[in-house]
Amino acid sequence: MGGGSLSDPRYRPRRPRRPRTALVMLAAGAWLSGTSAIGAHDWYPPWCCDDKDCRALSEEKGETVREAPDGWHLWDGRIAARGSAKLSPDRKFHLCEEATTSAIICFFVPPGSS
Repeated sequence: MGGGSLSDPRYRPRRPRRPRTALVMLAAGAWLSGTSAIGAHDWYPPWCCDDKDCRALSEEKGETVREAPDGWHLWDGRIAARGSAKLSPDRKFHLCEEATTSAIICFFVPPGSS
């Protein structure tokens, strides 16, 4: 028989449903966008460089990389030696360089680069 009546001790009125899914999605999106901005480059090893010395390379800005037997040839003529390259966790090339001399401190390569 369903429903019940106000005199039935088991009767509990139904509360209106709230759009919880939208609220949860909004909260998750805000959390993810906040953490990706904060932790975007926190994986750089501190002994290698800090966040101000390192950055992802941008092909749109002409920062291209060509792989060669001796290492990775950068757009500006510098070469990152093959033995010194480290694996990039975000699948992008990253360069850490000394600000005044442009000396390469660390170079990160995507998985699959030899």
